[in-house]
Amino acid sequence: MRATALRLPLIELRDAEFVKVAEQYMPSYALTKSGLKASRVSVFGVVVRRYDSDTFTSIKLDDFTDTIDVIAFDPDREILKDIKVGLSVKVIGRVREGKNGLFIVPEAVRKLDFKEEMFKRLEIVKRFKEYLKSAEEKKTVSEEKSKEKEKAASGSEFVSADELIVDKEVVK
Repeated sequence: MRATALRLPLIELRDAEFVKVAEQYMPSYALTKSGLKASRVSVFGVVVRRYDSDTFTSIKLDDFTDTIDVIAFDPDREILKDIKVGLSVKVIGRVREGKNGLFIVPEAVRKLDFKEEMFKRLEIVKRFKEYLKSAEEKKTVSEEKSKEKEKAASGSEFVSADELIVDKEVVK
């Protein structure tokens, strides 16, 4: 059975840890910052670069949060033959890890019309705002914990200002 393709903004895949699974029928996956296990993804983006070699074709997608390479190897590179720079596309594919980080091996690529592109952009903005809100909440919790640690380490929560003045006078 094939894993569900997760719809996510590309920023979710930035700094994701690739987990190679050795079990026979379990797919390898990218463990994202938010804890998602993405073995297959459904992403939107504008093609900002295209490269053709003798053995593979590569396009770079930009969804306004990040970029990622989509690489089709022989004999499957026909899937990218009509995809040109400037087109908005939806790509469904498997996440893999290469020398330069994560990339997507496409299973399906579809050009988007104007309405679909605008809908995808709005969806990305919404998801990106949720991502930023989550990151801000994590940062706030982390800052509060570090302030508590500093307080506990200094012992200042147990010492009043009057006691500090008295201590200074005793030292004199």
